[in-house]
Amino acid sequence: MDTTKITDPEGKRFIQQFFSDRTINREFYERVPENKFDYRMVDTPQRKSDSPRESLAHQIDTERDYINGVKTGELHFGVVYDDLKTPNALSKTQLLQKLQEEDEELIKVLSNPDIANKRVKVPWSETSIPAIASLWAMDSHEILHTGWNLAVMDHLNIERFPALKQIWG
Repeated sequence: MDTTKITDPEGKRFIQQFFSDRTINREFYERVPENKFDYRMVDTPQRKSDSPRESLAHQIDTERDYINGVKTGELHFGVVYDDLKTPNALSKTQLLQKLQEEDEELIKVLSNPDIANKRVKVPWSETSIPAIASLWAMDSHEILHTGWNLAVMDHLNIERFPALKQIWG
């Protein structure tokens, strides 16, 4: 993806790190066989873990929340997006395309020449914070998914791939 329109130095640092982390998770989802995309590590009457399909839909949803937070000046979680209401109705390819679209939208948001001056009201602070600072929380969320995906990889016997090993060993 072309990030050359991002001129803010902190925006550049963020997108480089975020896409490094995102690349690992994207490759994980690409490697999960279609017939295992609904696999759950925990599937009991009391608790059900997210399947890779649901987890990918959640990552799309979360990225939208953060992008909308930067656009509107207030971050809200729990927004229900119509196209993600029933992730089981979407193929892996469709979900990966939606993830790509959100990544492209993120680049657009960070390409705003005024991004350094934008502030966002976030749930974890009494006062608004710089927009790019709010996005670093999204990167932390991305890393949490990497950890979860590692556990799923072990259950599905998916080997550690080069992009993952380069960062996490």
